[in-house]
Amino acid sequence: MQTIPVDNDLNNTTVYVGNLDPNLTEEEPRQVFLQFGEIVYVKIPASKDCGFVQFAAGSSAEEAIERMQGAVVG
Repeated sequence: MQTIPVDNDLNNTTVYVGNLDPNLTEEEPRQVFLQFGEIVYVKIPASKDCGFVQFAAGSSAEEAIERMQGAVVG
């Protein structure tokens, strides 16, 4: 999995999650990323191998990026 901020804004709370298994539901990444803080939404566009996780706080997004880079989900 690849996690990067959606843009260079340090206050951004949305994390891009790449290289997802196309069979994952939005609930699976939600459960994995909940450990980093309150989640506003998880979105995996149809027929894509990527998704987005939006946190309520930027610090949660930053921690998720640091700790989940290269992790396998699913």
